[in-house]
Parts: sequence; structure tokens; C-alpha cells
Amino acid sequence: MKYKKIPKNYIKVCVDRLTRFKPVYDRYERVFKDILNKFLISDSKGIVMESLSIDELCSMVSEIFNSSIPYEYDSFLSDVILEEEQNIFKLEEDELKFLNAGLNLTGAIKYLSDETLLPLNLDRLKACIASRNTDTFSLRKKHSFLYPVSKVVLTEGATEEILLSKFASYLGYDFNKEGVFVLGAGGKNQVARKYYKMIDTIKLPVFILLDSDALETRELILTKLRVQDKIHLIKAGEFEDILPLDLIINAINSNFSNNLHCSMADFDSNLKMTKNLHNLFKNKGFGEYKKADFAKMVKNYLENTIVMEHRNGSVFGKNVQDMIISLEIKEIMNEIEKI
Repeated sequence: MKYKKIPKNYIKVCVDRLTRFKPVYDRYERVFKDILNKFLISDSKGIVMESLSIDELCSMVSEIFNSSIPYEYDSFLSDVILEEEQNIFKLEEDELKFLNAGLNLTGAIKYLSDETLLPLNLDRLKACIASRNTDTFSLRKKHSFLYPVSKVVLTEGATEEILLSKFASYLGYDFNKEGVFVLGAGGKNQVARKYYKMIDTIKLPVFILLDSDALETRELILTKLRVQDKIHLIKAGEFEDILPLDLIINAINSNFSNNLHCSMADFDSNLKMTKNLHNLFKNKGFGEYKKADFAKMVKNYLENTIVMEHRNGSVFGKNVQDMIISLEIKEIMNEIEKI
């Protein structure tokens, strides 16, 4: 077999993709086929790949991958990852073959150890090697690594995905320390489909957060809801409707210049918050209202302004909490913590 060695920068890409929180087959098949496509030297590369069994694919990729690592083979990280994956996912035979392909992941992380700004999942593997006798849950708790993931929060869209972990931290519940993975489904109509796929692939508890109008989605999920999972239907409407108005106003005013500002008088209590925000952005010259951009605006405000009120890493005082966190957000966080 003729092949080119994988350069260091692409080793990082491969290990990053292999160790994210996604179904095993999806990760490994993509990365392994990419490696053959990029580094196998063959005039009939496409034909060769189509005819390969999983065993042959694993054997060829492990040879190319391991020959590109300037460290002796060490199974430590592969063993750690295999145990974690078995605790997290319902693994099929082909997925176990991928996980047991014999990649020198320990050597790869050593190879990348001088890299700065490693992705969080790689940074935690680096810590695993440095602390071989420390269990990965303790490392996660100590360094806020997120991995190994222990529970999943499934949301409709980007606003919740961006803001939930920030609110949780102000209530003393660090998603990264507790292994809480937040996944946006990409819309109300995608939540049930995502949940059905999840329960076929993962063992972890799932918390599903839905807008108040997602009654049909809720009924679809209830037909397959596992005992360890929970649904929360937002009472007031959408996630934006349970953000305190003071927080929304301050975040917007903090983001824009002094001559572009808003006040409580700009909000109609009879309208849903997203409608208010659409009108506000249009009438005030703030540009087009986009949910994800607005959520990032709120997050930036929380990180750059409110954080100044935080003292010595302790939980925020009640007056600050009330200004930035509504009662329903507190209720949601309490439910996430308990599943």
C-alpha cells in the first residue's frame, strides 16, 4: 500500500473529529474515508474504497495514521475512549471495530502537546495523559472539560443553545464541569426526529426544552419518552419570552452606540418578545433581527458587564440573579440538574 504521511495539522483535525460528541459510526466513517481520500496513493482510489470492508478500512487507516506519528504506539487513550463510548452509546459491531482500530491516539496527543489553543476535547485528552491515574470525571470537574458527556439538553434553536450554559453558571451549575451537552435541533419540527435518533444511539438522560406552541412535538416525543428523560414546555411562549426585560434592554444598549438605545417604552407587553425585537430592530435602525445574533449579544453582555458583579467565583447574589435570570429559567436549570 502506497500512501503519504498525514501532516501534523491534519492529525489535529482527525483526532478532533474522532473525539467529539456524535454517534461513533458517523465520526469514524467520515474521518477514515477522508484519510484514504487525501493520503492513499492509488489511481483507482474511489473503487478501492467502495470495495473495502470495515476491517480493511480500519487496517489501512491505522497504518497510515500511526506511521505519521513520531511516537511509539500506546493504547492508553484508545482504552479510555472505548470505555467512555461504551458507557455513552449503544454500540453496534462495526462501531466497536472502529473504536478498536488501533489508532495511536496517545502518540497523536503527545505529538500535538506543544500546540496552543487546542479544542476542548483534545485539551482534556492531553490532561488524561498527564494524569493517568485520575478518572476522567474528576478531570472534567476540575478543569471544566465537558467530556465525558453525562447528559444532553435538546433545544429547538440557537438562542437556548447559546444562553443556557451561561445562565446555569450564574446559578452555580457549570455545564462543562457536569458534562451537560447542549444541542440545538435547528427548529421545532426537528426536535422529535433528533430525539428519536438519540434514544436509538445513546444511553445518557436527555432533557428536551420546547416552546409553548410545540404541543404536537411534545406528543410525538411522549410516545417514546424514556424514564430517565424529561420534557419542559416553556410556559410563556419562546425562550426569549422568559428573559428578563431589564436584561434584554441592557444587552441591546450595551451592544449599540449611545445614540441607538431602547427603553421599556419600546416594548409592547401584548406582543411576544420576538415580535417586539423584530419591530425594535427595524424601527431603531439596529439592522435585521436574528435570533442567534441577539443571543450572542446577550451572552456578550453577561460576560463583559454582569460578570463584574461576580465575587471570588461564588454564586451571584440574589439581586443580580433576579435581574438576569427569570423564575422559569431557574426552574429549567433545576430540572436539568436533577435528571
